[in-house]
This record gives sequence, structure tokens and C-alpha cells, in this order.
Amino acid sequence: MALLVVLTALTTAATIIIAIPFPTSTGFLNFGDALVMLSGLLLGPLGGFFAGGVGSAMGDITLGYFHFAPITFVVKGCEGMIVGFASRRVGMVNRLTRTDIAGLVTASVVMMFGYFIAEIFLFIILEYSLLVAVGAAFAELITLNWIQVTAGSIIAALAGPVIRGFLRDYIYEAESADSLTEDDIRPSSEIV
Repeated sequence: MALLVVLTALTTAATIIIAIPFPTSTGFLNFGDALVMLSGLLLGPLGGFFAGGVGSAMGDITLGYFHFAPITFVVKGCEGMIVGFASRRVGMVNRLTRTDIAGLVTASVVMMFGYFIAEIFLFIILEYSLLVAVGAAFAELITLNWIQVTAGSIIAALAGPVIRGFLRDYIYEAESADSLTEDDIRPSSEIV
């Protein structure tokens, strides 16, 4: 639970620390995707969805992009969840696997497609023509969103396995060593 809270807060922080508005759109460039994907690698699908969705949406709200918060919650939540499903299949290994890579790539495509579709609808709601809406969403896709997910994927691919190995070897192992078993409670004369 503590790791979920920490990764959710770090996702918000990574979203708001470097926020570069995109001139032809209502969105902004940020590097929260690295934490969204890292959350999926470390927490699995549900934790990845929560940390990715809530953390990123809180970043949008903090920066005043209220109109994006519900979209971000769903899109970034799905991004973290997809990486989490892939990561759950490999466990807490301290290396990057093909399954991890497939999860990162799939999540990246889902993020880009999700924002592309959502931005078309946002521009139509703002009463732009369909052609202008598609053009603006495409401009953001090819100049902004692919940079976010590429940088996020690379950072998560480099840091994720190392952190997974650390958690496995030092945190989770220490927790299991600290827990008492029935044999620890019985007097030594009763142990066969």
C-alpha cells in the first residue's frame, strides 16, 4: 500500500514538474508516463491503473487542465494497467523481458490512440470542424505524445527491472523474514 501511495504521488510530481504547453492543442508535454509505466511494472495491473490514472489526473487538475483530467484518468490508468498485466506474467525478475517490452509498447500505443481520439472529441466540443479537430489531434500525436511515451518507456525499461530486483531482494525478502511462522513460536524441543 505504501508503494502505491508513493508511486501515485511521484506520478503527479513527474506530470507537473516539467509541463510544456503545446501551442496547437489544449494539452501539454510532461514526463509522467515514465512513472505511469514504472507503476505498472512494480504494482501490477490494479496498482498501475490507480497510480497511473489518479496520479496523472491529479497532475492535470493541479496545472489547471481540468478538461483533460477524466480523459487522463482513463487513458493513463489503462496505460499503467496494460504494463501491469504484462509485468505480472514475469514476476519480480530483475531484468527486462520480452513480455515487459510488449507491455510497454502496447501501453504506448493505447496512450497515443486514446489521446488522439479524445482530442478529436474535445476539439469538436469546442466547435471546431472535424478536419481541424483531426489535424490538431494528429499534430499533437506526432510532435508530443510519441515523445512522452517513448521517453517514458525507455526510463521504465531501464529503471523498472532494477527496482523490481531491489524490492524482491531487500524489501519483500526482509518482510517475509520478519514474519513469524508456527515453528518460530513453538519451543525448540517440540520441533521435529
